[in-house]
Amino acid sequence: MSAMAQIVQVLPVRIRRRIDSLRTVATPSGDGYNRAGIDDVTALTTLALACRDADTVSFSYRGSDAATSHRTAQPHQIVNVESRLYLVAWDLDRTDWRTFRIDRVAQPRRTGARFAPRRLPGGDPVEYVHDRIGSMPSRYRVHATIQASAERVRAEIVHYGTVTAVDSGSCEVQIAAESLGWAAFCLVSIGAPFIVHGPPEATDLVKDWGTRLLAATRATGSGPGCDSSISRLPSPSDRGLWPGSASPR
Repeated sequence: MSAMAQIVQVLPVRIRRRIDSLRTVATPSGDGYNRAGIDDVTALTTLALACRDADTVSFSYRGSDAATSHRTAQPHQIVNVESRLYLVAWDLDRTDWRTFRIDRVAQPRRTGARFAPRRLPGGDPVEYVHDRIGSMPSRYRVHATIQASAERVRAEIVHYGTVTAVDSGSCEVQIAAESLGWAAFCLVSIGAPFIVHGPPEATDLVKDWGTRLLAATRATGSGPGCDSSISRLPSPSDRGLWPGSASPR
């Protein structure tokens, strides 16, 4: 028995039950996922216990537009995806499945109304959250063909787009994005030849990048030949522009 397990065994029953409830949090398979930060441990454990006990919960929820609404839901499971915790639940007011970012949940309360668990579409809560994030409305849908296998590209873009195999060495992608710059950065970072088919704003942006990047290979120092606009290309720190930073609603 590990030292942590020994400590848990001697904790008061109420605290031990809360810790045990967190063992049901679903994570992607393998060791590559990132651990999610926890802002409100009380809210998290309340929701985890409600998932475990099939107990209906009510809470306030702040949407991606900053509007707050009151929700009553039957919690199914808590999922860790891309360093965020999500609650997958059946929303009683909307009579449909919903995902809620737990960092946007406030004052969750167990109502004591027990329910018979429903079957989640597809069965896998992690994949369900991935699909929900990828299907969110976005300002742009960038369509491109990439000279790489669908398996490789799918692993690179994760849930930020859909990948369809053309043959063993190429595939088509549809990337949903609020920022064309970030979508283009994503395509470039795959490290394989690609062609952007649309929208027109995306093809124009990639052409502009190409011109400026070629100019950068000819420029030296900070003289007249150096195009300072290249510094405005997005960097990994701009990840907040990516649709995954928004919340499924």
